Amino acid sequence: MNNEINLLLIDIKNSNDASFEMLFKRMNKPVFALAFSIVGDKSLAEDVVQETFIRIKTKSNLYNEGTNGAAWIFQIARNLSLNLIKKRKFEVTIENNQSLEELFLKHSPSGDKSKEFDISLEKFLLQEAFTKLNENERQIIILYAVSGLKHKEIAKLLGIPQSTERWYYIRALGKLRKILSSQSNCEME
Repeated sequence: MNNEINLLLIDIKNSNDASFEMLFKRMNKPVFALAFSIVGDKSLAEDVVQETFIRIKTKSNLYNEGTNGAAWIFQIARNLSLNLIKKRKFEVTIENNQSLEELFLKHSPSGDKSKEFDISLEKFLLQEAFTKLNENERQIIILYAVSGLKHKEIAKLLGIPQSTERWYYIRALGKLRKILSSQSNCEME
């Protein structure tokens, strides 16, 4: 995979638009997954993907031939994601008399409020569980689940040994199971 990425970056450096399209098709999902694992928001992650590929196109002359092209791309995406987080402040304001259910159903177009609440609550609980993982664990879970990358590829992209990547993955799954089971136990009480 990396040799292909390196060749595409060299072609882009030489103003080959077809190579840019091929690179986008090959790398947009892994870049999205990485961005999403950092910013935690789909639309913001999509913005990071766009900005990453704009930077690749405009700054391709900065790519050093013979280096890890995928790592260069992921570093751009990671830096953009971290910069975006620094610029934005995410605040959730809940009025004192507003219940959690009212918060989720406030703008609900559906007639089935309880089903929609259950789905929203599950998404909220999963998102909360993800915040308990460290950055490496979140990135690995997202890259594996969303991008479909193999553990070997993820280890290479993150620049860590494959055994370490696999250990982070197993540990993250265990943490998620524990967090989600404790959340579901709390719901039953």
